[in-house]
Amino acid sequence: MVPDFLYCNSDYPLPAASLRIEACIVSDSDLPSGSGGINGERYTYGQLRHQPIIPELMHNIKNLQLKQYATECNSRNAVEGFRMFKVEGEYCFWGLRVGPIVKVPSVAELRQILLSNAMTVEAVRKKQVSAGMIREITYALLRQEVAHSCGMSDKEAALAIGNQLDCAPHEDISGYIFMVPNWAHKWFRHDGYVSKMLREL
Repeated sequence: MVPDFLYCNSDYPLPAASLRIEACIVSDSDLPSGSGGINGERYTYGQLRHQPIIPELMHNIKNLQLKQYATECNSRNAVEGFRMFKVEGEYCFWGLRVGPIVKVPSVAELRQILLSNAMTVEAVRKKQVSAGMIREITYALLRQEVAHSCGMSDKEAALAIGNQLDCAPHEDISGYIFMVPNWAHKWFRHDGYVSKMLREL
């Protein structure tokens, strides 16, 4: 299974040989749906895995760098199509990433950030850290990177991620956060970085 995974994800940031990897069998005729009305255009999985950022979105992306990110994702998947794998029991969205990847804090780094914030210090001490507290930190890291690379404000970046690209921030078990198309992020239900941090904090 590792050779197949590496063929599809040659630049995956962790050493695949040391990971538990399994292929996910998904029919190309399946229609990603549910979870907040995703894929209202009713594209099949077979279509979406070859063009993750759909034409309707591509047509309306105004920022040139943002459009380049979307084009790169589509080009990467155009010929062979995205293949879903599970890494250590979690869905791997690496091949669907859009734009920059940003390192997420380790447990120790995250604890330090939370302890340095007057709004979250008590939650750490009482072991009441919430998913929202963690995502506020990681999402901000991604928004800042997108804002910097696209020449926009953090607020504009947040809107661009959700509206222009119809993507969601995804904290991956590889230790990075990046944008993933909403149709995939909501359809392939998963735990990941946040769940792991909540257990360890």
